[in-house]
Amino acid sequence: MAEIHELLYQVRLTDQIITQLFEKQLGISLTRYQILQFLLQNSPCNQIAVQEKLEIDPAALTRHFKILESEGYVSRKRNPVNQREVLVELTQEAKNQLLVNPPKHHLKVKEQMESILSPAEQKELTTLLTKLVSGLENIEF
Repeated sequence: MAEIHELLYQVRLTDQIITQLFEKQLGISLTRYQILQFLLQNSPCNQIAVQEKLEIDPAALTRHFKILESEGYVSRKRNPVNQREVLVELTQEAKNQLLVNPPKHHLKVKEQMESILSPAEQKELTTLLTKLVSGLENIEF
């Protein structure tokens, strides 16, 4: 059985490769892609909902939204009912690129990524990584 440090190193390498794949092949960071996926299901919503669900630092989330807004993927506006809230919504262009007419190379990369692990392996890995994250978060110093 692999020692924990080897396992953690493999997780780090996986993260590094995924980051490079998303940024170089898809032209978007994995975090921004995940934000768009969340908004696809929950748009419009307030920034706090995105922050809580994806566990992103508020300042980092604001930076991500600025980039997504400048690229035409999201729009932000104050909630007319509660001026302290900022509502975020996917633009029609983002919906078109994510749902209606995604770039062909995006579909090809996604298909290849999904074929690496079987559905059962994906489910098992998700369970194990969730357990690992939870355990690491609960380590006492």
